[in-house]
This record gives sequence, C-alpha cells and structure tokens, in this order.
Amino acid sequence: MPAALGSVFIVSGLLEILIPIAVGFYIIRRFGTSWRNWFSGALMFIVSLIRIPLNGYITQLILAGTFTSLTYSLLVLAPSLTAGIFEETARYVGFKLLIKDDAYEKGLTYGAGHGGIESMLLVGLNVLSVGFILLTNPEALPPGQLAPLLATPVYLPLVGVYERIMTMIIQIGLSIVVLESIRRSDKKYLLAAVGLHTLLNFLAVSAAGYGVIVSEMMVTVFAIGLGYWTYNRLKDVGIKTGDIS
Repeated sequence: MPAALGSVFIVSGLLEILIPIAVGFYIIRRFGTSWRNWFSGALMFIVSLIRIPLNGYITQLILAGTFTSLTYSLLVLAPSLTAGIFEETARYVGFKLLIKDDAYEKGLTYGAGHGGIESMLLVGLNVLSVGFILLTNPEALPPGQLAPLLATPVYLPLVGVYERIMTMIIQIGLSIVVLESIRRSDKKYLLAAVGLHTLLNFLAVSAAGYGVIVSEMMVTVFAIGLGYWTYNRLKDVGIKTGDIS
C-alpha cells in the first residue's frame, strides 16, 4: 500500500512541476513573449509570501480570544484576505516595475509564472518528497504522520493535480484583471482582484469541510469564470487564442 500510494504521489508531484513549465513554454511560444516575464511573475509570487509571518501573528490573536462560532470563519478569512492583498499588490508592482508593459500577452506570461511557481514550490516539491518517502522508507515518518497518509485515497493526489491546473487558470486570469487596472488607470480592477482572490480562498477552504469534491467544484467555478473573462479580453483586442501556427 505505501508503495502504490507513494507512486501516485510521485506522479502527481512531477505533473505539478512539469505542467507549469509546459504551460510557460506554450504561452511564450504562442504569444512571442519571454521567460523574463514568466520569472517576473514567479519572483513576485515569492515576494508575496512575506505575509506568512503576519498570518501566524493574526492566527495567534484570533485564538487568544474566546472561541466562538465566528472563530473558525476568522481563521479562514484572515489568511484569505492577506493572500488577496499581498499577491494582487505584488502583481501590480511586478507589472509596474518589472514588466513595464501593459500588453495582454505579457500579462498571460506573467500570470503563468505566478501560478506556475506556486504549483512547483508550494505543492509539487512537497508532494514529490512525500511520494519518495512512502516509496523508499515510510517508517521514517512519525506514526502520527504516517497513519493519516496511508489513509489517503489513492486518487486524491491526482485531484491535487487538477486543482493546480484550475489554480493556474485563476492566477493567469487575476493577472489580467490587475493588468486591466494599469491599462485603464483604474484601481477598481486591482480591488476586484483582491476581492476575488479573498473570496475564492475563503469559499474553497470553507467548502473543504463538506468534502474535497465540493471544494474543487468551487475552484472550478472561479477558473471557468476568470478564464472566460480573460478570453473575452483577448478577443476584444484581436488577440487570437487558437493553436500555435
């Protein structure tokens, strides 16, 4: 059982690393952009992680008070809000200081880097390492960690791959929303991106209490909505989104 589950974890981890690279290659070739735009998005996502210590501090403040029916909601809302604020602000700064161009093509590449590095660093590498441990030396894990892992349905790591694909679509879409605030000199698009990001995280985490499928459905709805909006933005300015010619 550990070997079979470990193999699925390894395959899932590899896909969560390789798919973002493949998407980067496709977008760069299709739209004639560069890896510099991709790495700019990746860099600014990493910069946005400075919120993590703040999340820990806020969590301590929430837990220090009386535990009420609102406590769980606050524990979910706080990191959702900081993710929205820090990531979307980082996106805006990245476009202003690193990209210095409001072309949608570069916005797509930037978004692929932002979502791609998230999938690779925060998910793919962790999933891959768990897979190798399960495959080679599961006894190295403490019993309190090993037992829940062995109880994981064998298909669940692959659901994580699906989630990363949907999340990349969302990250690309949010990048175009933020870019729109620069193109139109209208901060309401930046605020919309913050709000959408916060709402998505809050709903997806809250829905997880009803099962992983419900949570993934929530993510999928946002991916479809932002993907459709992005497609129409490109279509409106005459950018073709078909196959590479």
